[in-house]
Amino acid sequence: MQKDEIIRTIKTQSPDAFLQKARKRGWICPECHNGEGKDGDGIVLNKKNSTYKCFRCGFNGDILDLIGKTFNLPDFKDQLHKAVEIYGLTQISSLSMQQQAVNIIKNIGILQSSADMSNYFAKCHTALKDTSYFTGRGISQELLDRFNIGYDASFTDNGKLKKPMQAVIFPTSAQTYEARNIAIMPGSSGFRYYKHGSASLFNGSALEQEKEKPVFIVEGIIDALSVMQAGGQAIGLSSADNYRLLLTELDKIIPAKPLILCFDNDDTGTNFQQKLADELDKRHISFLRASKEIIGNYHDPNDRLVKDANGLKNAVISVYEKAAAMPDTAEKAKSDYLKTSAGKSLPALLETITANAKKPRFSTGFKIIDDALNGGLYTGLYFIGAISSLGKTTLTLQIADNLAKQGRDVLFFSLEQSKYDLMTKSVSRETFLYCRKHGIGNSNAKSNLAIMDGRRWADFSDTENEVVRRAFKAYEEFAHHIFIHEGIGNISVEEIREKVKNHISLTGNKYPIVFIDYLQILKAPLGEEKSTDKQVVDHNVTALKQLSRDFDIPVFAVSSLNRENYRHKINMAAFKESGAIEYGSDILIGLQLTGTGSDGFDADKAKEKNPKEIDFCILKNRNGNIKSDGIPLIFHSEFNCFTENNGTFIPITKEIEDMLPFDD
Repeated sequence: MQKDEIIRTIKTQSPDAFLQKARKRGWICPECHNGEGKDGDGIVLNKKNSTYKCFRCGFNGDILDLIGKTFNLPDFKDQLHKAVEIYGLTQISSLSMQQQAVNIIKNIGILQSSADMSNYFAKCHTALKDTSYFTGRGISQELLDRFNIGYDASFTDNGKLKKPMQAVIFPTSAQTYEARNIAIMPGSSGFRYYKHGSASLFNGSALEQEKEKPVFIVEGIIDALSVMQAGGQAIGLSSADNYRLLLTELDKIIPAKPLILCFDNDDTGTNFQQKLADELDKRHISFLRASKEIIGNYHDPNDRLVKDANGLKNAVISVYEKAAAMPDTAEKAKSDYLKTSAGKSLPALLETITANAKKPRFSTGFKIIDDALNGGLYTGLYFIGAISSLGKTTLTLQIADNLAKQGRDVLFFSLEQSKYDLMTKSVSRETFLYCRKHGIGNSNAKSNLAIMDGRRWADFSDTENEVVRRAFKAYEEFAHHIFIHEGIGNISVEEIREKVKNHISLTGNKYPIVFIDYLQILKAPLGEEKSTDKQVVDHNVTALKQLSRDFDIPVFAVSSLNRENYRHKINMAAFKESGAIEYGSDILIGLQLTGTGSDGFDADKAKEKNPKEIDFCILKNRNGNIKSDGIPLIFHSEFNCFTENNGTFIPITKEIEDMLPFDD
């Protein structure tokens, strides 16, 4: 087995072994931590070339690059050794291949000896007297001896560094250590910290060994030594973003006593302490935040130890007293679990009910449809489907416009038609409604094609020009509430989510209503480009459902139908890739020609009618009635308008009515 084969085998492994899953998909990026929040995408796998990509910070590499970034291992050999350590040779299929792997790894010099580095550490500890680094830092010789801290005046890590550096050596395990370049000033170019072997916690054994005393979690190794000098027990992460190493250990060892978090009082420390706190909450591990009390107005624990040793000791005692009054981890886990009962959730339910009473109602503009939907649109996922030429896009756009007329912001994602196509459809409808309201012949109303083609305007009569002008004026009254995003198969649910979030942030409108035309041509999620159509639809339905829940808004998507259902009465099975749609939807709507499925029905003749008779069928209603036989509508296709079959029309707002030139 050749070296390349070993590498190829490693590259087939998953980051699950050393990275946490992102909330949405992929893994949390070790560089920028993309994927930790509810909106982050995380690092995703490109299955075509087995590489990993973060679209926030730009990281792009294979599994070895990812290991290097995660464990701060720039050297390829170190990355390969870490990969062997993480996955083990048992991942290689046969014993003979395993042995060949061992031989090759030894030959390329990356498999460390099983012997620890105690001799090197002892030598460095003896040389600690040759540096004055700890003079004036308040750390006792007893602590320096306890942790075998040393000094190497010409540190190169066995030649890995081209230029030697004066380094204090902090052992973090029998085989790993952190070297700190003490000849370089903070902010200067060059290495200040150098880690040998995989990143490890300083004094990490305290998690298991300390049973009676809470353990402080601090950023730096010297911070940990300072807390211990003041009478506490502490673990040093080496840097704030190494909190994941602690989480890895906490997945193996659950401390009985609360952890005490004491990150630096700066933006970085505050940010990562919150990330750690969130993860501890998920694991039901008891903890206490103590940065302000321990550090106070100083830079870090060591700064306070040097300038106010008694103050630090008193602060440690005070924090320990607070921790003693807190529930142990087992008690916290029980308490957290009991909080999930329905009884404990009653106050939150009542708050939600009160909030819902204040939320606006979203009328579709069709009274008969609103009545069937218990008052209109509510938070949830809506799908509407129909065969071609029955006006599913037109009706969806009309409902969107009716919402905009009520002052509701609408985000319309059009994956087929252009923004101007949709806008002229709306203006066309307004010409028709204007003519019907004022008894003007429908010949004066205009199709969207006639409106779009400016050459035809020269041939319009005075009445036609007035109708078009009034229609544009009417559209202008509510168009500022409509935000159309167009794209041809290049819009994903993730992008929709970002645009919704951005809209809320910029406008302050908490409840924009989302329309998508249409589901089956939404872009596949990153890393899933080779998935089947059904898999893509399943993912996108779930993502749209989550979008609705997260933002507490209605999400309304158009869906295509299976061709074999074109001449049959519409049902749930008619929806293309129907499984996820059927189960994921809150409301499932189908449009069909009136009479579809009955004896002697001629679909071609029904489609030729102008206007067409359409049934609005509610096939699923999670919180209301089913109307599978349909609500009767009339589709005036030429003018992109639906009306109720009883002759009523969408109400025109008072502002629009004031602009009308004719008396009612």
